[in-house]
Amino acid sequence: MTIRKATILGAGVMGSQIAALLVNAGLKVKLLDIAIDEKDPNKISRKSYEMITDKKRPQLFDLDFAPNLTYGNFDEDLKEQDDADIYIEAVKEELDIKHSVWNKVKAVAKDDALFATNTSGIPIEYISKVFSDDERQRFFGMHFFNPPRIMKLVEIIPLKDTDEAVVNAAQDFAEEKLGKGVVVANDVPGFVANRVGTQTMNEVMYRAEKEGLSITETDALTGRSIGRPSLGTYGLVDLVGLDIAVTVTKGLQQVPGEKEFFHDTELAEKLMENGALGRKTKQGFYKKEKKGILVFDPETNEYVEQSQPAFEILGKFSKDLKANMDIIFNADDKAGLFMWETLRNNFYYSALNVPKAASDYKDIDRAVVWGFNWKKGPFQLWDMMGFERVKERMKEELGELPEWIENRSDSFYDVNESLERVTPVKEFIDSEIWNREDSNLSVANKDQLLLKLQSQNNIISDGFAKDLIEAVDLLETEDYSSMVLYADGRNFSVGANLYMMKKAHEMKKVDDLVGPAIDQLHESFNRMKYALKPIVTAVQGKALGGGCELILHSPFVVAASETYTGMVEAGVGLLPSGGGLAEMSDRILSTTHKHDDKQKSMTEVLTNIGMAKVSTNAYEAKRYGYLRDTDSIILNMEKRVEAALNKARLESEMNYIPKPKGKYIALGSDFKALAQGTLDAQRLGNFISDHDYDITLKIAEVLSGGDLPRNTYVNQRYLQKLERERFLELLQTEKTYERISYMLDTGKPLRN
Repeated sequence: MTIRKATILGAGVMGSQIAALLVNAGLKVKLLDIAIDEKDPNKISRKSYEMITDKKRPQLFDLDFAPNLTYGNFDEDLKEQDDADIYIEAVKEELDIKHSVWNKVKAVAKDDALFATNTSGIPIEYISKVFSDDERQRFFGMHFFNPPRIMKLVEIIPLKDTDEAVVNAAQDFAEEKLGKGVVVANDVPGFVANRVGTQTMNEVMYRAEKEGLSITETDALTGRSIGRPSLGTYGLVDLVGLDIAVTVTKGLQQVPGEKEFFHDTELAEKLMENGALGRKTKQGFYKKEKKGILVFDPETNEYVEQSQPAFEILGKFSKDLKANMDIIFNADDKAGLFMWETLRNNFYYSALNVPKAASDYKDIDRAVVWGFNWKKGPFQLWDMMGFERVKERMKEELGELPEWIENRSDSFYDVNESLERVTPVKEFIDSEIWNREDSNLSVANKDQLLLKLQSQNNIISDGFAKDLIEAVDLLETEDYSSMVLYADGRNFSVGANLYMMKKAHEMKKVDDLVGPAIDQLHESFNRMKYALKPIVTAVQGKALGGGCELILHSPFVVAASETYTGMVEAGVGLLPSGGGLAEMSDRILSTTHKHDDKQKSMTEVLTNIGMAKVSTNAYEAKRYGYLRDTDSIILNMEKRVEAALNKARLESEMNYIPKPKGKYIALGSDFKALAQGTLDAQRLGNFISDHDYDITLKIAEVLSGGDLPRNTYVNQRYLQKLERERFLELLQTEKTYERISYMLDTGKPLRN
């Protein structure tokens, strides 16, 4: 079944965000809600439509998508035969209201339309009572996590009667079209993620109160060190909302067999009664003020400054989660035992929910990793800690374990096994050519090269630049059809090595140390841009500074929709030095539109780079000029490498024509004078500092081609030389040194 049209029932927070997600995925969407005003029956849905399409903060990747979204109301728009392929209901969590809406939908829906509810608390079976036997085969829960654009998890909860083909169609739709990670859950309270996630949050808070641990101590022990969000348990409850956490807990306490796993927590209930519900009320366990984040003190009933937890074990942890698991298993101090019991109890409860909540233990892991942003799920952590020794200790401390665990003797996962349901990159690889510090080069699909950026933090290092040149040499001289470049991790690349820049300034060897590195970067990026065979770069997350310049020079790009890219060097007192300014000039000056339009386009580029603007998605990156119309955008980030290999293959089979080197007329001193006049006004109005002025003027000089008269021809190499000169000049200033130092120390930009 192909799903092209959707009707969203309910235009509240979740309904409107689901509608925006579907429009972003290319669907035609109708957003409906109740008619509360006879004179303006679409008042609710129209308001949501206006929020989704707001020009300043749109929920759409591109406002050009807006015609694919319409709005209406249940009374007028559910009267005649409707052609939606799927209906997703997100109305108020009251059974009567849901039944009323579904009765209206049934009367107008086509015979093969799918029916889905986004409920998080009402059993799917209860909602299905209004459906006939045939309709029940097409009905299921489809629980999106908030916010649905960002959160990866979608739980699909079928009835016993739901047709298996319908479940498969819904899963394919969510994974392939929406780019989500799907867990098929059973119709039990909390389904999978909320059930397991809420239980561990509740259990941690309960034991913390019993053992006298403070809020900050508890969060320090249950955050990043065990692979959970750095917020910690109390911080996460603040984010979720105390009212939601307590309500879910109370509900699960009423379920037979669950009472022993869900406890009353005095502090959470006390704060909830006082209206302190977390971030949505601006105070819960924590309270954010100008002087910092305060924490609630149960003894004084006031918010006080946080004190640093003094547990010795915290100093032993690192980013190596496996090593942390070993430290926790062998710990015998109070803090270490608290962490062990946190993990042990989560392992045990997760095991109990197979097959109660999910038929596959891997779906438990997927649910909390994709829905709660854990680095690893409970069964993955169990493996890290050592399957057999954890099992034996749990038996000693807890008694009998679930039968399927008792009968199991092997670890849960194979080495390097992923939770993703996409083809792993390793499956495309035939052989390895090299594995170096900054890159790995392999042969994929028999005749394609696959170059992986693997420097520390995926920076564009000197070593990688050299490796890129060598890889392009191999591509052009050997019998390979194409090449794909990619990086692992949440972010593609966040730029260059600032430590090296700082050191070069301190040693007063900027020209000697940094100059050759810029030359190397220009050579490598130029080789990629003008390669004789197609090269495609697969990009995800942040691609900043040098990372952005790399994708600018790639002949083709496959970008995940949630790609945040930009040249941010101005924030640290520099300008792009990897050819980014020259490339942006090339894209504008080599086009055939009128001279005035080129000047306007170049002014927009100057503004974006001078203000270190970063795109909020890949479609905005196209509007900024960082991606081109020939570049591809996909919603499923995990498929980016596969898509890039396919694109590279297609280009290699379609008579690929390499990019020719060209020349074009520079905007010259006219553009520089225009930019200088604008900057003078901004400095006079105190909108920018003197150093901002100097940086942006140097950017303008490169973009314009310097002090050249109109109608002077330039080429990209000339602009790159200008870029190099201005970069080195800035790096030798004290104010730029201050900005770099501040960024390295605090992670924040300094506006000096």
